Amino acid sequence: MPGHFADDVRLGELEERLGVRFKDRSLLRLALTHSSYLNENPSESLESNERLEFLGDAILGAGIGHHLFHDAPEAEEGDLTAIRSQVVRERALALAAGRIGLGGYLTLGRGEDANGGRERPSIMADALEAVIGAIMEDQGYEVASEFVV
Repeated sequence: MPGHFADDVRLGELEERLGVRFKDRSLLRLALTHSSYLNENPSESLESNERLEFLGDAILGAGIGHHLFHDAPEAEEGDLTAIRSQVVRERALALAAGRIGLGGYLTLGRGEDANGGRERPSIMADALEAVIGAIMEDQGYEVASEFVV
């Protein structure tokens, strides 16, 4: 149901799409919780996915950088930077999130949901970064980095 937390069955579906089985599913739920939901439900003592998004952004940059460093040994630093920036930009992340259907699992506020938030590139990209952060917290850097690549 839009705006509500995904149940265990839905989270299991998402884990299959991600190719990652969480030890602590509360991290995945947190990664899917947009601030608009909390703004509309201030009495719930929850956090949004923004801190996990911060962590995921760092893992994403490091993981892609590490992969490019080894995959393109002849490339110069400027070329590697340009390639990395294309991979980690909002549009590329939103497309990747769309391929796994991430928008359908988000917990959004009613207003954000009604205004197309599930397809908004910025929300999709941020949610994917939050999922990467959740993977990092749940399974460590190696698994998160493999997921990124």
